[in-house]
Amino acid sequence: MLGLAAGCGADSGSDEAPAVEGPGASEQEDAGTTADDDTADDDTASEGAASDDGAASDDGGEAPAAGAAALPADADLATEQLPITAEKAVEIGLGAAGGGELVQIEIDHDDDVWEWELEIVDGGRQHDLDIDATSGEVTEHDQDDDDDQDPAVDVTSPMPYAEAIEIALGKEPGRASGWDLSSDDGRIHYTIDIDRSSGDDDVEVEVDVETGEVRVDD
Repeated sequence: MLGLAAGCGADSGSDEAPAVEGPGASEQEDAGTTADDDTADDDTASEGAASDDGAASDDGGEAPAAGAAALPADADLATEQLPITAEKAVEIGLGAAGGGELVQIEIDHDDDVWEWELEIVDGGRQHDLDIDATSGEVTEHDQDDDDDQDPAVDVTSPMPYAEAIEIALGKEPGRASGWDLSSDDGRIHYTIDIDRSSGDDDVEVEVDVETGEVRVDD
């Protein structure tokens, strides 16, 4: 009977041995939990760093590269681009003026530098700004009362300045040495300064932004 009872006791524990909790079991479990937590923290930190990097790359408008090379005085604006584009110059000008509407913009090479000249009107106040076309620095900013009702102009619409230069050169081949966008009696037009390839005197070509009509002013 004693032998039979012992045999029954052995059979009842043969299916699955109970887990044995030794003195180091709790320490091993704690260590595993800590390792998992550290891994999760590292993953979170990595994701945060990646997110911060992305946010930094999306900040504001693109600033001109430090030490951007200036174009030479005889650059052709039909084929070469200034470090500070017309669009960027308008953005800088509006920021300096605190808002308003652009009513005139001009680019030319003067006093050994390429320079944007902008006229911005804001609530009856006129802002005349000079902006270095290489660095983006506002070199002059004058203000005065404005009673004129000049229409606002846009260097991208309805005719981008690159298209106006192309049209003007189709009429008078040469080097585009500068241009202006303004209005005359309510008619908005570009005036493209061209050094004729024939060697003759320089010429100004007006291009109407609405009709594309061209007029040559010798």
